[in-house]
Amino acid sequence: MVMFKVHTKAAGMIVAAALLAALCTAFAHTPALASEVESPFTKVESFAEDIRDYVGGVADEAAAQAEAEALEGRRQSVVAEADAQLGVPYSYGGTTPSGFDCSGFTRWVFSHALGRELPRTAAEQSALGTGVSLDELVPGDLLFWGSGSGVYHVGIYAGDGEYIHASTGGGRVMRATFDYFAPDFAKRVIE
Repeated sequence: MVMFKVHTKAAGMIVAAALLAALCTAFAHTPALASEVESPFTKVESFAEDIRDYVGGVADEAAAQAEAEALEGRRQSVVAEADAQLGVPYSYGGTTPSGFDCSGFTRWVFSHALGRELPRTAAEQSALGTGVSLDELVPGDLLFWGSGSGVYHVGIYAGDGEYIHASTGGGRVMRATFDYFAPDFAKRVIE
């Protein structure tokens, strides 16, 4: 019985101490003014804004990825159409698969692969697009031989150091490397 009284007394003291601590904590804080209390709606609005930013960022990344894939698809379409014309005979002034000259070939390829009409001559085609270093070529870039109004030949870069062109020397549309006949400059017209 004595033991029970001691435990009851100790328990009472613990409860009293806890109440005292709670009261001290409650009175130690000064009451906040209504203008200082953050609305729960502010947190919800902030959270919603974070979600919009995240979703917008993901959507932007997805759109950029889709555009990059579409661009790559356009480039590959040009190379595939050029490859489809391999072996067509060279014909001065030719603009169809019965015979091509160099600019007639590039004009045909871009028209049939992308629905894009290029000018008729190599010199006119060389005025299109953005200049690009021969070290930074991507498939579908136009390659030119000569300069200024003296541009005399055009071909299509196919990748891996190869290009496709209607060759007077080869007498047909063929693939070649820069070792065979190196271009003087290039233009990027697919962007």
